[in-house]
Amino acid sequence: MDEIAVNGAAMRRIKKLYNRLTIIYAAVYLSYAFISVFSGIMIPSVNVLGVLFDTFILKCGLVACGFLSCYKHKNIFAFYAFILQLISAIFDFMEGSFLDIFFGGMVTGLSFNKLLLILSAVCCALTVYANKKYEYLETQVGFPHFNERRINQEFDKKQREIKDEFQQNYERIIKTSSDEMADIDMNARDTFPVHKRTPEYDYEHAHDEPEKMDTI
Repeated sequence: MDEIAVNGAAMRRIKKLYNRLTIIYAAVYLSYAFISVFSGIMIPSVNVLGVLFDTFILKCGLVACGFLSCYKHKNIFAFYAFILQLISAIFDFMEGSFLDIFFGGMVTGLSFNKLLLILSAVCCALTVYANKKYEYLETQVGFPHFNERRINQEFDKKQREIKDEFQQNYERIIKTSSDEMADIDMNARDTFPVHKRTPEYDYEHAHDEPEKMDTI
């Protein structure tokens, strides 16, 4: 049961990691998409078509793939999310926006899309780790709850189902045997009829003389 407790704690950590990754994908990348649209409208030097493509195709696709990587526990979606952000960083559609000016010129020296690429790589690595751990926990006793009481309840339920099935089979066998015995009894009565002596029979044969044996 100690192993069940350890696996239960690991499962809780994995679920917490999935939740945090989902929040990062939604909060960071959707916020960036909103700011991108705002920048495309307000700043004349920004490539509006590029921003729209980056926002509604790349970033929305990235968020969807990130969510699916956590929800379906598939690494391929995490890789798709990273590739979409890599395309965005290569073309750098937001170059010249106030985000790039602030983070590039004053803080990191990198454009905001390149910073998001680093974040995507980290999220992808964490998702692959979480999925690998989740696949291991799937093969363990007690998955997915790893609750000792619940395991005992499920075991008792299966035992009752087995017992009920055995009882049904036993009753079916008894019923079949009873029907066969009844058929045999009825057939025996038809083959060897029993004649009962009645008062009328005794009166009719009362004066019958016994047959005399032929004498030699």
